[in-house]
Amino acid sequence: MNLKLTKQNRKWLHLGFAVEFFIIGLLLTTASKATTYEETVNRFCAKVVGIPYQSDNFSQEEWERFKYCKSTLIRNK
Repeated sequence: MNLKLTKQNRKWLHLGFAVEFFIIGLLLTTASKATTYEETVNRFCAKVVGIPYQSDNFSQEEWERFKYCKSTLIRNK
């Protein structure tokens, strides 16, 4: 088995790395956007309901309004 790096091999090796980095970047960007959208919705709904973001200090009514806001926005995405 010949594993020497030649000019021909290097071209394909560089192409392989480029494709790999492109796919990894695409996957990371997609995951990042999903998290960012959900966080944006959570922040918006917390503000609409009148509770602090990431707080556990709210009434049952506020929690129901928050869930309704969130489900409405995600459904219309």
